[in-house]
Amino acid sequence: MDFKVAGISLYYIINWFFIYSFLGWVWESCYVSVKSKKPVNRGFINGPFCTIYGFGAVSVYLILKDFDQNLLVLYIGGVVVATVLEYITGWLMETIFHTRWWDYSKKKCNLHGYICLGSSLAWGVFTVLLFEVFHPFVEWLTNLYPVSIGKIAVSVVAVLYSADFVTSAVAAFAISKKLAKLEDMMEELTAYLQTTKLYETKEEISDRLEEIRAFNLAEAAEKIGTKKAEFSKLLEERFSLSENYLEKKAELERRMDEFSEKYLSARKKSNIVGKRMIHAYPGLRAEFRRYKERKAKKH
Repeated sequence: MDFKVAGISLYYIINWFFIYSFLGWVWESCYVSVKSKKPVNRGFINGPFCTIYGFGAVSVYLILKDFDQNLLVLYIGGVVVATVLEYITGWLMETIFHTRWWDYSKKKCNLHGYICLGSSLAWGVFTVLLFEVFHPFVEWLTNLYPVSIGKIAVSVVAVLYSADFVTSAVAAFAISKKLAKLEDMMEELTAYLQTTKLYETKEEISDRLEEIRAFNLAEAAEKIGTKKAEFSKLLEERFSLSENYLEKKAELERRMDEFSEKYLSARKKSNIVGKRMIHAYPGLRAEFRRYKERKAKKH
């Protein structure tokens, strides 16, 4: 830990990283919990750390520390550096896990949904606060304990953090595969419903099935039952006088029952880490679907 980066001991850099990651986790979890009106453990890993805050804060500080006397330069530099880091992080996570962990697509002046003007301007304010308020506090906090004790503590935390990060990465890959399987099931059901001619377009069918993607498993099961009854009623209204009506009805019921069993079974197969991630980022399913749609358009 005696190695130096930008003239600063690696020991202090690692300490700062974990402190900022923890503070970021407190902010994110409190903000999302209040917004969701329920406790949410925010962050990629399970422990009380938001890596992007730690990495972002330390990176911004190391890059801009020589300009700490010029608030305008700090602000502009913060806008640029933090925005670049946010774009790269967003792109990497989507490329690796095939889903977005945040999306600014609905915000004004956004770039590919990874960054937006409002967020970038806020990063500039955060950078000024980082140098004027947060970092002096973090430095004071780091100096409260002896370096010898700090090295032991940070080594233990680093080992636990690394194990947590690996576990979370494995869970994220599993979620990606699971979402792909669920979407394949939805596409297969959509393709079958197209053959029934109950609806005129694929888009109309997709809209009807959208409710099945309910976050709660019990709600999803209830929605599937509702859709089964809805499709059966529509089939009866349109084809009850046809010769093969009973055959069509039996096939529809069989398909819906088969889909229900497979879909709900796949939804259940999540370990505690995966469930925590989906709870913390309920938009992952929708973002994965949009990712597939974007990839399909490119090809």
